[in-house]
Amino acid sequence: MRPADAVRRVALLGGESSGKTTLAMALAQALGTAWVPEYGRQRWEELRETLGVHELVQVAKHQVALETETAAVAGLCAGQWLVCDTTPLTTLQYCLHDHGQAPPELQALARRAYDLTVLCLPDFEFVQDGCRRDDGFRAAQHAWTLARLADAGVVPLVVDGSVGHRVQQVLQRIHQLDAVAVTATQKETSKP
Repeated sequence: MRPADAVRRVALLGGESSGKTTLAMALAQALGTAWVPEYGRQRWEELRETLGVHELVQVAKHQVALETETAAVAGLCAGQWLVCDTTPLTTLQYCLHDHGQAPPELQALARRAYDLTVLCLPDFEFVQDGCRRDDGFRAAQHAWTLARLADAGVVPLVVDGSVGHRVQQVLQRIHQLDAVAVTATQKETSKP
């Protein structure tokens, strides 16, 4: 296993204009680590049109590749955290919403596991930046994401409030997870 493959990943999810990118940047700074931007948004901005099913599969694959690439370029080692400003689950949501179906490859990518999944509450006014849909869509995305995570047995850390408050909520959970990992490592190394 390469060191970049053993990096711990925190995934940020939520509807449009729920503060994911702002949180990703602030959290990466607080952790002294790298963050992976949302490739789907970048691709949409390049094309300025609804992405087709094949394009969305490529977006999800590229998002996963960016995680590994970013961790390697940043020189992150096993146990260090990488902040991911979305996952293929979001890409799946757009594919199902815009096309009414999703190929098995995209469904499989959307099941990618993360060490910590954070769901950003849409608890502030919707900000239209020319790329987003509307507040109703944001609410539907939030509900859909929460339901899909429940279906997968993933209990997200739901964060709310200001950026600073959200960062503190995530850091507290990361510190808890790090403590558990240290304890598990100590038990493993003390075995005869």
